[in-house]
Order: sequence, then C-alpha cells, then structure tokens
Amino acid sequence: MNFEPDDNQAAILDGLEQLITTQKIEPPKHATFVAFSETLDAELAASGFLDIAREDGFSPLDAALIVERIARLPLCAEVATSALVGPLFPIDALQRPLAMLRGSPLGSARFLPHARSLIVVEDENVSLISVTPDRVVPVDSLFAYPYGRLESVDGLAVQRFGRDMVAPVLRRWRLSIAVEAAGLMQAALDTVLEHVKTRKQFGRALGSFQAVQHRLATAASTANATKWLALRAAWSDDEAICAMAATYAQDAIPLFTYDLHQFCGAMGLTLEFPLHLWTYRLKALLGELGGSGGQARAAAELTWADAA
Repeated sequence: MNFEPDDNQAAILDGLEQLITTQKIEPPKHATFVAFSETLDAELAASGFLDIAREDGFSPLDAALIVERIARLPLCAEVATSALVGPLFPIDALQRPLAMLRGSPLGSARFLPHARSLIVVEDENVSLISVTPDRVVPVDSLFAYPYGRLESVDGLAVQRFGRDMVAPVLRRWRLSIAVEAAGLMQAALDTVLEHVKTRKQFGRALGSFQAVQHRLATAASTANATKWLALRAAWSDDEAICAMAATYAQDAIPLFTYDLHQFCGAMGLTLEFPLHLWTYRLKALLGELGGSGGQARAAAELTWADAA
C-alpha cells in the first residue's frame, strides 16, 4: 500500500530534490569503503532540512521522509540523528554533525570524525559531549560510514540531561535506524534491479529467470515493509512502534543483503560496484542497539509492560 504525501510534505521533498540536483551526486569513481560528503552535510543543515521537526506544523514524519531520501544516495551524510534525535535537545545545546553511542563514551561511533557533539545514552542518563576534531581517533571500517572514537573525555564540556531523557532518545534512535535502513534497502534494490536487467547469462537477462524474479519480489516486499513500518513509527512517535520498526528492519537486513549480493555474483563483492555503499551501511545498522534481538526485547517490554 502506498500513500501520497500531503502538500507540505510534497513541498519538502521537492525542495530536497532540488538541493540534491545541485550537488551532482554520483558514486565515487574510485574504490572506497567510506563516501561521506561534507558538502552535502553542510548544505542540508544550512537549508533547514535537518531542523524540520522543530518547526510548527511539522513532525518526525516529515523529518523521516528526508532521512529516507538521503539514505538512498551513494554518499552518506549525518542526517538521521540530527533530524530525528536532535530535536529532543535544546537547539542551542547542539553543535552538529552529531554522533551517538550507548554505554561508554569511548566506543567507536558513526560520524564521530566529523561530529561536534556526541550523544551518550546510559541506563540512567543522557550526556551531550562537545567534541573537537583533535580529540577523535579515526577508526578504519568496512561499513561505509566514517567511524571514530575519543581517547578520553577529560577536558571536554559535558552536559547531562538525566534519566527522563533516556526513553525519548532511545525511541528516536530506534526510529532513525528503521528509517535510514528503509532508504538504504530501496537504493540497494534499485542498483540490483538495474544490474539484472542488463547482465546476461545463457543468452538471457538475469532478471528474466523466474527464480531470480521470485527472490527479487521478496526483496521488494521487504524494502516496502521496512519503509512503511518506519514511517508509521515516525507518524506515531510511539516507543513500542518505533522498537517494532527497528526490530523488523534489523531482522530483515541479513537475508536482504545476502540475496542482493548473490544476484550480482563476484561483482557484488568489488568496491568498483557501488552496491556495498548501501549494504555495508545496512550491516553497520544491524549491530546498533544490540541487534534485532535487542530491539525485539525492547518491543516486547514496551508493548506488554503491564503484563504479569
């Protein structure tokens, strides 16, 4: 089932497409694991797209539409945390780009090499740490995001927001994972669809074989389900529904990525072919917040919190 955006959402998406067009975004022409665009990141922030959920008359759903669209690009930018988690904090408390960690502030975090603020979620507290580039050690990774870690937090400014912020931040973090995964899935699927239309075996396009069509149909169903569950979670902004959306996305990622790489054969494992720019990011999301098992437990606890 598809739903049409309302007039405000259509205007947002039209404006976003215009911005994307001005960036002339293409997959990297050289083999690389990480394709982060500082220019795109800065343009999205300067244009106000990442603060849309703070504006009167707009909501996390509008922000989620932006996150999903940007996730489909072959270049990554720090969008999901800024657009969905950031509005929970006072605007003057944040300097973006943002990075997030659960537990120790000294773990490896996505986007930390470019971040100016690190959100740390503990069991009883949420902290916001001001980050300077000289304090970040880049971490090599295969996961197509820039990763880094802090050597220490000594001397860095830390704001603490207390226990009441833990649940809202986790809710939006789960939502951001689900929405970003939806965009990544769609882009990866589009890339493979183009490949199976043009790649021939036994004198026929790969996509003409029924077995391939069946598995592609399953992949398309998975991508659509991930998207609509994520957008429903953004519309409701409900803890249990956000956890369910994250659970579904993370549970679906392993088979989804396996099948897409299978369709591309050996080409799907090379850096020259862009598929990894989406599937490796999906694998990175898979491990966040304890994997799909962690999300399933959270969804159960939030849904049946009052059960005996």
